[in-house]
Amino acid sequence: MKISIKRKSRNEFLVSTFFLFLFWMAISFPSNIYSKLGVINLIEHIILGLISAVIITAIYPNNIFTSDEIKKYANIKTLFRLGIYFSRLLADIFLAGIDVARRVMRKNIVISPGIVQIKTPLKEDDEIALNANSITLTPGTITIEAKKTEEGSIFWVHCISQESVRDILEGGGFVDRISHIYGRKND
Repeated sequence: MKISIKRKSRNEFLVSTFFLFLFWMAISFPSNIYSKLGVINLIEHIILGLISAVIITAIYPNNIFTSDEIKKYANIKTLFRLGIYFSRLLADIFLAGIDVARRVMRKNIVISPGIVQIKTPLKEDDEIALNANSITLTPGTITIEAKKTEEGSIFWVHCISQESVRDILEGGGFVDRISHIYGRKND
């Protein structure tokens, strides 16, 4: 039995290591860094995270990001548009959270749930995943299923109210924003 290991390019190695290190810092950032001992712990934590990220990237045979994906996202305009997208997504999550909290806190809960089918022109796997996850992260909506078609993709979304359904259908939801990230306009 022959085992083939694909050699990673330098960019793939560096990008994978960087994102693993960011993940490490996000899930295990030390809480007490405001003392002399806390700063030392932070430095140790950073060194341990870098070493772990390098070892995992070197040992793991698959790439987290391919060279094509790195080229796709290594554009300054794309990174800037992604930053704008995620800031708007956070605002949407916050506003939807307030809306859901208001509905739940009322004496008579005002909900009219529904499932809506949304056809989109999104064809790339990363765009479909970004759209599905953005919908699910927003309180009051959840993506039940996403399916790739020849024309684009279809999403089945459960919404807490008919107003949410109407907003998704009329406003274009996240699809226009995701298309804008890559400099495309939807027809």
